[in-house]
Amino acid sequence: MKLRSAIALAVSLMFLHGLPFLRGAALKSIANLPASARQADFYVSAEGNDAWSGTLPAPNGGKTDGPFASFDKARASASALFRSMSQQGRRDPIVVMFRAGDYFLKSPVAFSAQDSGSAKLPIVYENYPGESPMISGGVRVRNWTKVEGSERWQATLPASTVYFEQLFYNGQRRLRPRLGGYLGKYYRVAASVSAASEGDPNCSPDPQLRGRQGQRNRAPQGPGGGRRQGGRPGQRPEEPPNPLQCFDRFQYDASDPIKATWENLRAPYPEGDIELYEFEKWTVPKLRIKSIDAQQQIVYLTGPTERIPGITGFFPQHRYIVENVKDAFVEPGQWFLDRSKSPWTLSYLARPGENPNSDFVIIPQQPQVLVAQSLEWVTFRGLKVTHDNFTIPQQGYSSPRQDMPITGAVSCLNCQNVNFDGDVITQTSGGGLEFKTTSPDATTAHNSFQNGAIYDVGSYGIRVGLMPSRTDTDNNVPHFTTIADSLIAGYGRVFPVGFGVMQGQGHDNLYTHNEIYDGYHSGIEICALNCPPAHQDSHGAFNNVISFNHIHDLSLGVMNETACIYLNTSTPFFVPTGNKVLNNKCHDISDASTIDRDGYAGHGLYLDNFTGAVDVENNLVYRVASSALSMTSGPATPNTPNIIKNNIFAFSRLRMMGINQAYEPHGECPASPVLKFDATNNIFLFSRGTDSKPPFVVQAGCSYSCGFPYPQYQDWNSNIYWRTDGSFARDERAFHVQPQPGAQACDNRPGAWTFYNFRDWQSKVGEDSESVIKNPGFRDPTYPADDYSLPGGSPGAGFVLFDPNQAGRTNSAIRVPIVEETFPTQPYDPRSY
Repeated sequence: MKLRSAIALAVSLMFLHGLPFLRGAALKSIANLPASARQADFYVSAEGNDAWSGTLPAPNGGKTDGPFASFDKARASASALFRSMSQQGRRDPIVVMFRAGDYFLKSPVAFSAQDSGSAKLPIVYENYPGESPMISGGVRVRNWTKVEGSERWQATLPASTVYFEQLFYNGQRRLRPRLGGYLGKYYRVAASVSAASEGDPNCSPDPQLRGRQGQRNRAPQGPGGGRRQGGRPGQRPEEPPNPLQCFDRFQYDASDPIKATWENLRAPYPEGDIELYEFEKWTVPKLRIKSIDAQQQIVYLTGPTERIPGITGFFPQHRYIVENVKDAFVEPGQWFLDRSKSPWTLSYLARPGENPNSDFVIIPQQPQVLVAQSLEWVTFRGLKVTHDNFTIPQQGYSSPRQDMPITGAVSCLNCQNVNFDGDVITQTSGGGLEFKTTSPDATTAHNSFQNGAIYDVGSYGIRVGLMPSRTDTDNNVPHFTTIADSLIAGYGRVFPVGFGVMQGQGHDNLYTHNEIYDGYHSGIEICALNCPPAHQDSHGAFNNVISFNHIHDLSLGVMNETACIYLNTSTPFFVPTGNKVLNNKCHDISDASTIDRDGYAGHGLYLDNFTGAVDVENNLVYRVASSALSMTSGPATPNTPNIIKNNIFAFSRLRMMGINQAYEPHGECPASPVLKFDATNNIFLFSRGTDSKPPFVVQAGCSYSCGFPYPQYQDWNSNIYWRTDGSFARDERAFHVQPQPGAQACDNRPGAWTFYNFRDWQSKVGEDSESVIKNPGFRDPTYPADDYSLPGGSPGAGFVLFDPNQAGRTNSAIRVPIVEETFPTQPYDPRSY
């Protein structure tokens, strides 16, 4: 007991001292404590009874005493014991152990400030040694009957059943019937719909539609109030005086199998029973179908998507998927909830060898599983959390940035010194875990998730904080959070815009030694919408470190605007300091350009908007659909360049590095030079060139320096370049600059560029003076070996050796199964690079 007390004190000191790299080591030591050194104050068992003392690990012989039966009873007992023992000076943690079993909750487990421990007397909820308890927000469905002559099974649900949209069969997520097959087929929007007059709250002025009325903007008369522009079919429509784009309807192609006669589109089924995924530019609303005008080929929805003209809405040829069509209930593995009469009937089409009466079928019922409010000094260890029941509202889900409305199966609100150690979160309808602050007067700090796994989740894996607010202070937003040595996989299975790890406003957070893969969107995101500082005592998102993570196989052809690591931390007037991207390994990022004509932005590292002062060092990036490293604008303030140093960038499809729109937001040059980045001591390895299809360039995007010497705009020096055919030194189009301004400074058309070979790039432009063209000597960087070790030592140009294989988990005790896809995927063939 003294050993456990000493380690608990060490953990406390590390948290209080605020040293992020030391926190993980201290916490790991307590996790590795031998089982013999840990004893419980209370036990919980599926064979328990809340009327018992809870102090025995199993029922006694007379069944008169033993463990508790419920989490809530254990929580209340641990809290009461803490209040008693803290007065008596106890120093070793209060421990509650859960025996193996499935704990189906009647309501979410709710922790409050009164359930807190202290630095001297923390509280631990953990698994019994060697056992794996599951805490579930669902219920098991039993008493199935088989429909004669088919593989359809049916179960009548209790009248108290809460509406749900997910089902799990033997631990695997199963889908509702989709149009076009089990995963569904991507159909394409034929046209957006415009209204001719104001008054419809779901239609907004769209300046982009001006002068471009026609097939895209036909608005046939229908139940939503839109109308066709013009008269007879084939006649050129007349342009309305003030085009209004509608965000709650779209026109489908006549060849698409959309039917106004679908059974569950009309009463007695509830309105919106059929749902629709709509793939916008970088968001995916999940909406409900209200009605279908088969004559005019318009789908009307119960509510709109986000109303941001040019960014959201229904774009011609963008994808959509239709879900929960009863008429499409034909594929083995599908299920359908019939709510046309009470009680509800659940049907399942069995796959070969399945029998739901002997198998394990769970439907989610509780909105969340575990919610902590203002909790402090508590550890959850070795628990498996599953089956929250997040569902979209009647008006649909519009997919705002960072999935802010989506709750996690586990929410830690205004928590401090709360540690999740060795836990598993899986089979969720919404997100995984969230740490966030809900009040300007509260604090979220010194929390962690480590040595665990989050997989097969509906949206994000972990969310740290919220979008920036004017009431934020440095003390208010999450800080000194640690996400370490964990696996996050198979995320975004319901809401594909979900990230592996996403952070809003926050500082001094550490994301290290994680493995993140098989998600439909980015691996780690820090901020969105620039994260400006608030009015007082606020310095934005600063001192966040992303290090030693292995992030791979993302997007998979499903999403755009995606990356292994994404930062959006600066405004045109403010740049935070101390953000670092170090020693990460990133590969195989496939954006939707595999299936969409306008698919884009499958990057390795992505510094969006005005992000500046980021140290990007010792990263390995290879096989990405777009850029190894991309900047949208780069910093707009002097003396805040991004430092791109000692990285290995290899085999990107379109470009190595680039700045897309250097002089946003107004497209005007600054009065004095602003250095966007220092790129030094990097290795660039590629196999493509400007004649490739699609064309490839090393240095891309806006290449206009506003008349200042080019090295004052972008500083390239002491790098190594190597094209695998050995011809880069002879390439007369190896680099380029834009000598004259475009309409708004930048002109990204190749016709506006002056090209240089490497020698002239050095002598005439003044870049890369210490750089070389040289085969760096990697052992075997080609697929499938992917061996970027350098057996000959440093290839020169100041490059310092680092080991990319240090990225990823150092504690890989938890293994997870393959998570089945929930959308049609089409990643790039790794051999095509």
